[in-house]
Amino acid sequence: MRILKILVILGLLCTTSKSYSVEFGTEEEAKAMLDRAVNLMKFNELFALEQMTEGAGGFKVKDLYPLCVNANGILVGHPVNVGFNLLEFVDSDGKNVGEEFLKVAQENKISKVTYKLARITTEDEKEFEKTALVTKVKKYICAVGFYSN
Repeated sequence: MRILKILVILGLLCTTSKSYSVEFGTEEEAKAMLDRAVNLMKFNELFALEQMTEGAGGFKVKDLYPLCVNANGILVGHPVNVGFNLLEFVDSDGKNVGEEFLKVAQENKISKVTYKLARITTEDEKEFEKTALVTKVKKYICAVGFYSN
């Protein structure tokens, strides 16, 4: 009987961790999505930005999505906030996320910017640490962010 209880508890723990991993994207998945976004931007900028905004073409997986800003920090590819000036986004710790993106973005290099943000895929307003993988492609800065567990 004791062994049965242990097996049930282990089964529940495995189920819980699996459901978490299905709901939230990983760093590896974010990097793969950023690579796809960069390749599509190099091929056809307008089509890529349209796909990002619509969440089409594999650009909306779990809680992952790509975004791109122009040189002025304006979101030109985003599933919700196209037109928003990312330079106005300051997290609860006072970090200007848009300025960080502009500062670290380089062509052919992925940099990380970590900040605090609520998970938009949940109804909870609790903030979590989010890390954006940031790069520059042509005249744009593109990123995909993932939350720390």
